[in-house]
Amino acid sequence: MSEQPTPSELPEPSVTQNVNGGVTVQPGGDANVGGDVVGRDKIMQTTTTVTNVGMPPEAVRRLVISVGTLVLVTAFCFFSGGLAVGFAALQAFQRPVASTPAAAQDFQDSLNQVQALPSGQAFQWTYTETDLSSYMHFVLGPQIGFDARARFLSGDQVAIQGNWSGMLGLPVMVVTRMQADSPQLYHTVSAAVQILPLPDSNFGWVALPVSMVQPLVDAINQDIGEGYTAKAIDFPSLEVTASGGLAPSLEAPLQIVGISD
Repeated sequence: MSEQPTPSELPEPSVTQNVNGGVTVQPGGDANVGGDVVGRDKIMQTTTTVTNVGMPPEAVRRLVISVGTLVLVTAFCFFSGGLAVGFAALQAFQRPVASTPAAAQDFQDSLNQVQALPSGQAFQWTYTETDLSSYMHFVLGPQIGFDARARFLSGDQVAIQGNWSGMLGLPVMVVTRMQADSPQLYHTVSAAVQILPLPDSNFGWVALPVSMVQPLVDAINQDIGEGYTAKAIDFPSLEVTASGGLAPSLEAPLQIVGISD
């Protein structure tokens, strides 16, 4: 009779036990790891798929219309400034005028003489564009919070431009008309504000209601237009500029014939 092996001599059965997903424990304490393990915990590897979904055609169409409308409205606002004050006024300030304290003093001296005349006295007062611009910049402007320059326009109009404290320090431009036989010398014609302050630029001007700049024009009239009544105003003759347009001759002064009050 063949000899049977004792239980201690029999091979141990192959038993596999899976523990905690991917960890295989073999008899005798061996363990095979089927994944990344940190300490006793397996790190789960997750793949996330992101799908980029485009905008629906209708939403794209609405977006294009909205952006186009905004561009047109913005362009119109900027263009409205040129329409309000006139592109000739914008171009006039591209013309260099040398404002000087001496010219400002000449204007002040002449103004003092006119305002000191006896009531009913007739007079003739002449001054140049340089005189007026210098007086606005060096004398009157600082008194009324207006860093101003002035330019003669064609006809009987004068344009005034500069940063004004009454408009949060933004550049404003006012076109005025000088009138005879009126209690006020300067009458507001149009106005604009530059909402994008760009030095020496015609871009960014937006039309303003004239009522918003009337306090500024009133202050100018109170200083320059009081004490006399203009009976006639003779503006400088026009000359052809390099660009082919017309501009007042800088050599010919403006002349006011009036009567003291």
